[in-house]
Parts: sequence; structure tokens; C-alpha cells
Amino acid sequence: MNTKLIIFLILLLPAILVSSLRAQELNRKGSNFEESTKFYVDILDYFSGNADSTLVSVFIEVPYNRVQFFKNGDKFISEYNISVSIYDQDKEHLIAENNSDEKIIANEFAESTSKLNYNLSLKNFMLVPDKYSVRISLDDKNSGNTYVINKQIEVRKFSPELDVSDVMIIAKKANINGDNKIVPNISRNVISKKTGIPIFYEINSNNKGNFRIIYSINARSGAKSFHDTVSTTLEKGKNQVNYVLKDSSLNLGTYTLKIDIINLDTKQEASITSSFISRWSGVPENVTNLDQAINELVYIASHDELDYIKNAPNRAEKIKRFAEFWKKKDPNPNDEENQAFDEYYNRIAYANDHFSHYMEGWKTDMGMVYIVLGKPDNVEHHPFDPDSKPYEVWEYYDLNQSFGFMDYTGFGDYRLMNPSDFDYVRSRINN
Repeated sequence: MNTKLIIFLILLLPAILVSSLRAQELNRKGSNFEESTKFYVDILDYFSGNADSTLVSVFIEVPYNRVQFFKNGDKFISEYNISVSIYDQDKEHLIAENNSDEKIIANEFAESTSKLNYNLSLKNFMLVPDKYSVRISLDDKNSGNTYVINKQIEVRKFSPELDVSDVMIIAKKANINGDNKIVPNISRNVISKKTGIPIFYEINSNNKGNFRIIYSINARSGAKSFHDTVSTTLEKGKNQVNYVLKDSSLNLGTYTLKIDIINLDTKQEASITSSFISRWSGVPENVTNLDQAINELVYIASHDELDYIKNAPNRAEKIKRFAEFWKKKDPNPNDEENQAFDEYYNRIAYANDHFSHYMEGWKTDMGMVYIVLGKPDNVEHHPFDPDSKPYEVWEYYDLNQSFGFMDYTGFGDYRLMNPSDFDYVRSRINN
């Protein structure tokens, strides 16, 4: 399939796949578009048994559809290198480093391209409690591309009397070679189910005794969504805790989990907070606010379609109408994924990351053109032309069309120089 197909074709030919997965994540550095990828990293602190150091676990999740596979015989193989480098806060000194070669073998092509499949890596470090800069790089040997995530962390110093580790969200439990293992949810994107959200953490106490553990989940607005209290007996030393947050009513959005530990005998207390994103099954991970996601349909939905969704009599019906809208856009209804759905909101996220200034990136002219048409085939940069404000031109060869953007204010607010050109293209699409 032609990877140059652009997302607006779903309005003309709904059965056509609109774009390839490798076009889903793009980084704009300066005025240049470069392909990127996305993998997930979660960094958790645990008790080390040493008062002067903390066990820092770096979990890395690489979705299959984010790396390049080559066919080898009847198999599909991806090879990449993962490197984790720990620097001091100012990145002046390398403190520790760990790298390894990873190999994924898929039996079928569909397996190698599914976003539901992923490979996990774990790198452990013993670090003195302090602030650090962490660089995680993925070198894709098949494509030659390198992808980097940088994080600032503060390694915790645990109290020897009573303290609690960071919280791991569990994706699933599996039996591997006869041993029961927990598989972490590294992305922290959680799909609420009636069975609840399983978590794992550790409590370290210098006393055996009776404890009260209080669990609470709050929405970003501060509204409490879940509360539970558990009374239990803990041993002296390290106690591993598996618990299920039995709640299935979370809406889309970011939530904060807080765990309070109280020793009923000594009155000692400890607590930990952890954030996660609640999602709905089948909805792209970039969609974390339903009303916002509906507003963002403005570029591909008609006024009647938007009014129909927005004017739903209740939230349940609004969700249903939103899902039905995207079901009609699905280029392959028999597939487990709706790539048009994913691609559209990936472009929304990219626009917000790269074109925002005093307004959200998806609302800017550059954001609008990128969301509707995708990555341009060529970009001409004109930052210092005589007698002209900075401008650039995006060219789309399949459309035989180009769009000029000028920074009229000098603050990076690039606007269409001829808005009617894009209006004409949109009118062709909608008709």
C-alpha cells in the first residue's frame, strides 16, 4: 500500500488505509520534519536493603509496530539496542550505564505490525538518593534510526522505620517456565474493567504489627473517584503487596492514586502517590478528554455531524455517537485496530507538541494543515530572506499543491499566506 496516502482520503474513500504506521509519530526540530517513534519508560524506586542506596528499576516497553521488521525465512525479525545512561542532574558526569541487544521474532506479518504486541526490557541500578538525568535510547538496527527519551528523576531516600515503594501498575500475570510473573503496565494507560486495576508495591517496616492501608483515586479536578480501606498485619522488613483497585467507573483522563500506610501500634505513617491515564477500549491513547476530542473533529466532521454528537442527551449517548463516527471512518472494519482513528489523534498530539504558542497547536494554521494532510513531501525554509518576514512553504506532491506560512508577528506564529488555497482543498475533500 502507498505510504504516501494522506488522511483526508478517508472522507473520499473510507475503505482505503490512510497512512502507514511509520508516519504516526513525527518530530519537528526547527522547521524540519523527521520520523520518530514512541516507546514507553517507567522508572520506579524500590528498597535495596542498603540504607545508603536505592534500587532504581527502569522498565522499557517497545511496541512491535514502532520498530522495523525484516522477513527472514518464514519469520519476521526485529533487532535493536536499548541503552540507559544515568547522569548527574547537570549532565556533566556519567554515573552508570547499561545497554543490551534485543531481538524480536514474530511468526506472522500481522503479529509484527500489531500495536498490541510489545517487548519488555528491565535495567536495574543501585543509586545514592539524589537528582539525576536519565537518557534512554533505542537504536533500531533494521532501520538505522535512533530514538531517545530523556527524563529527570529524583531517587528517593527511604525511611528505615516505615516507608512504601513506588507503585507498579500490572498489565497481566503470566506463568513463565513454571514461575508466576507479573507483567508491568509501563505506559500507565489503563483501561478500566469490572475486574479492577491490579497494582504491586512494597512496604518496609522495622516493626511487625497491625496496619491500616488507605487507597484513594482522585481525578485531575480533585474529585474523588475511588476509596478503600484495608486492615492487615505486616511482618518486620519488606512486605510485597498485590492489590486490585476494584473500580470500573473511571472516565477518560489523568488520575492520581494515593496510598496511605498507618501503623496502628506505633502511629507511624507513610504515603506514596502515583499517576495514570484512564482510557476506554478502542480509543487512541492520545484521547484523554471526550469533549476535547469531539471539538478536535472540526477538520473532518461536518457541522451536522458535530452537532449530532455534541447534542447527545447524556454522556453515554455522546460516547456512543463519537464511537459510531469513527467506526464509519475505519478503513478496515474487520481489523482489530482503527488506524484512521489512531492516526488522526496522533496528528493532533504532534500538532500540540510542535505548533503551540499562545494557542493549542491543533488550532493553528500549521496544525490544521498537518492534521488534515499529514507530513508534507517537501519543506522550503525562508528565515532570513531580504525584505520579508520569515516564512516556509509546505509542498504536497500528490495534490500538486503547496501552502505558504508566514511568521507575521516574529514570535513563531506561522499563518497561512493564502488561506483560500487550503479552503479550496478542504472543499474538494468535503464534496
